Amino acid sequence: MAGVANQDTPHKDRTVAGTGPHTAGARSIRKPVLQEFRQRLVQEMTHRSVPLPLDAFLDRFFPLPPNQRPKRSTATLRNKLSALDDAGIGGWKEDAIADTFTTIVNDHKLAPGLRLALSQDRFDANDPSHQKIDGAFFPHAVAPTDGEPHWAEQIVPVEFKRGETKYDPFEDNVKKALDPDAQSRKNVRSQIIGYAETIFEQRPRTHLFMLFVIGRNFRVMRWDRSGVVVTPLTDYVLEPERLHQVLWRLGRASKAQLGLDPTATLVKPGSAHYKLMDKLGKKVATDLVAQRDIAVAKGSENNMFAYVREMFSESLVKGWPRWKLSVPQSDGTMRYFLVGKPTVTAQGLVGRATQGYVAVDLLAKERKKQLVWLKDAWRTFYELVEAEGVVLEQLKREGVPFIPTVVCHGDLPGQATVTPDVWDDNRKAAEKLQECAAGKKQEPAARTPRVRPDQIHRASATAPPSSSAEAVIPAGPSSGLKRPREEDDQEEIPPPPRGVEGSDVDSVEDKCPLRRHIHYRIVVEEVALKLEQFEDGHHLVSVIYDCVKAHQRAAKLGILHRDISGGNILIYPKVVDDPKAKGKVVDDSESKDKVVAMRGLLTDWELSKDVKVVPGRRRRARQPERTGTWQYMSVALINEPTKAVEIPDELEAFFNVLLYYAVRYVRSDCKDVPHYIEFYFEAFQIVQGRYQCGNLKNLTISSGNLYTSEGAHSTLRFGTALDYILQSILRWLTAHHAVRHHARPQEGGNSSKPIGKVGSRRRAMSVDDDYSVDMDDESASMKKAPLSEETLKNAKKVQQHDHMLALLLWCINNDPRAKMPEDMEWPTDDKVPDRYPNSTEKQLPVAPTHLVVQDNDSNKRLKSNSGSAVLVQHPSRAPLKSYHSSISVVDSGFASGSRPAAGSCPP
Repeated sequence: MAGVANQDTPHKDRTVAGTGPHTAGARSIRKPVLQEFRQRLVQEMTHRSVPLPLDAFLDRFFPLPPNQRPKRSTATLRNKLSALDDAGIGGWKEDAIADTFTTIVNDHKLAPGLRLALSQDRFDANDPSHQKIDGAFFPHAVAPTDGEPHWAEQIVPVEFKRGETKYDPFEDNVKKALDPDAQSRKNVRSQIIGYAETIFEQRPRTHLFMLFVIGRNFRVMRWDRSGVVVTPLTDYVLEPERLHQVLWRLGRASKAQLGLDPTATLVKPGSAHYKLMDKLGKKVATDLVAQRDIAVAKGSENNMFAYVREMFSESLVKGWPRWKLSVPQSDGTMRYFLVGKPTVTAQGLVGRATQGYVAVDLLAKERKKQLVWLKDAWRTFYELVEAEGVVLEQLKREGVPFIPTVVCHGDLPGQATVTPDVWDDNRKAAEKLQECAAGKKQEPAARTPRVRPDQIHRASATAPPSSSAEAVIPAGPSSGLKRPREEDDQEEIPPPPRGVEGSDVDSVEDKCPLRRHIHYRIVVEEVALKLEQFEDGHHLVSVIYDCVKAHQRAAKLGILHRDISGGNILIYPKVVDDPKAKGKVVDDSESKDKVVAMRGLLTDWELSKDVKVVPGRRRRARQPERTGTWQYMSVALINEPTKAVEIPDELEAFFNVLLYYAVRYVRSDCKDVPHYIEFYFEAFQIVQGRYQCGNLKNLTISSGNLYTSEGAHSTLRFGTALDYILQSILRWLTAHHAVRHHARPQEGGNSSKPIGKVGSRRRAMSVDDDYSVDMDDESASMKKAPLSEETLKNAKKVQQHDHMLALLLWCINNDPRAKMPEDMEWPTDDKVPDRYPNSTEKQLPVAPTHLVVQDNDSNKRLKSNSGSAVLVQHPSRAPLKSYHSSISVVDSGFASGSRPAAGSCPP
């Protein structure tokens, strides 16, 4: 990777995978280089590493019956591995280490049934990022000989590094962080995280084991969607039996133990299912066209839409494996679906890791229902969090319109993340040690690792470490590592608090900071189009109206969506009755009583929450972090981490979605759209250890003016009814925030910062001083001034949905073909090409992918000048593979992770 000090495997900057048809709104912006992609991955993985002694690791993940051990002579093995005796000094290049190590492992069959194949010089044709891992174990019968990685077929990937500390991605000294900050070590860590993420993407997996060889030492890692479990360095020259034990157990492990998903079966070329997929991917002349008001011939209303078949055809990539996936049904049985390459993939190793497929339903009876949408995700696994399918089924029963129709859904049995359990076991072990140290219990006779009271995550979980697993590794040849002073150690700003969600009144009782996830699949009938495929401004507003209507009906049932974003608002074509028969007839020999309607679809309800007030029920947070999509979140939710989501916050998110897509795809007088999008939607500031809203969004909401990026005196205009809609809603939102602020006591009371407040008695510092306003002075004047009757009246208009719906509907019904005042017209040609293309260079630095602000203790880790704010940009601008629905702020938490003080923000 670019920037890695290791000269043996140089990496060029390359772009990562592009975006697809279901990209999640603002995340599909640009194709960053591989280096930036890896930087984001290492940020999101910070503080998600959990140590575990090697013996405890093996016993936990590869338990064996009693008296079963490898039967190879330790002396013979030590003799063979002695060839690598001086590999820990640093003189050996990693290619030489890899070649010698591989020859010994394969010649002596140390991993029964597996073969180690090297691939450090070539990349896989199906990997657009062109990453080259050093090698991997494959089933012996299919081990490649062409020198390519073959990511989808790897069983256990292997990475080699020279025997120097600066190439070690982890730290065993309990007095230091497990994730060291030295840049060279972070580079290596980002490299192996990138490899793991690629392997997860290309094959259905529950977890992944990785072998890391550094000189004459090795580590074993287990990755899942919550984090990584890491063993201490072990010297395989001094203790060859320990390496043999690892490889022998890997070779004897079942596919499920190794992390291969048992609910995914390979569809082999030439099979009946393979041929069925090829057939459904071919064009059919009678497929329907997805266009508003186009007439549909009688009898063809049940035909498939052409874009659905095209999306499925694009998933049948040459060389990409096809799978038959199992999805649970309500009766406990499994239903089966055929899939190719994911149409959309959420970037990130940890978190929900959503993948979306256009899938073949093997039980479908109607032609148009043969192709459906299958969403594979690792949903958050907490007591009060309902599965998305449960919520959708409830809403459908109550008649909520414009939401997906569930075919089947369910959690996959036995597939939950384990890393949080290891962390919890470490915590319990550390607490016992602390009790012993305090004299509360008799000191155990067994040898125990050293534990810092404030660093309980470094405690041993179940077994004391061996000599090679000691927490502190001495310098010198005996350790196998050359440990010079690390000149590249750089003191960086520690990550801010982990999460945006400590909200909804009370905190989660779970002590583990790692999110718990369970593997979940849901299938819905609707295969939709992304929002950016709206036809004109009138159509965009119509789609938003449909989704606000769906949100209103759900809110009346007490359910709030809580993640309104551009990626969750889709366009769904459907055939409807239309006596007027607008448009052209597909087949003019038939009658004209059916047309295509392009309606809105509000998707991704997995973060929704029942907010009904029930007597005796105490409201509390269900997850340790707040979720949401940064670009569209309300100013109040961003600036007040403990605030519960309410209807005005959701309506403000709808406003932001409308504004974002209008600015980006509709003709306007905005001269620098990329600049406006970055500074309004993606910028954020860090104030006193907290993420805060960017200045331009703060200024817009507090002033009620759509200021452009050209300065605070010019306002955004479209010259259509969009101006009236946006200004009206903005006026209501401004009044709402004024009322909230006015109701807050000047002293004490709610400790959350008021809207727009960016510092304590200080002026915010930002990249663009045009937007840096003294919000304290403005806030003070707002407190003193009495609110007008008009302000109170306007504020009430966003407490419920009625006024916004009435406004949108009134403007929609002003037909584009009708003559109206110039500023209320709906031109049919106002849709323009993307004004924020992938090639756009960022003007703000990129920050962490995920906003994670959690507790006051973690706030103390952020080093910054008290009261000062730095304007940075949201991480959504960084590498992102296509995603059907949006990624939450804490999705990988993807939003989930670590985060420097300057950069861009959470997806």
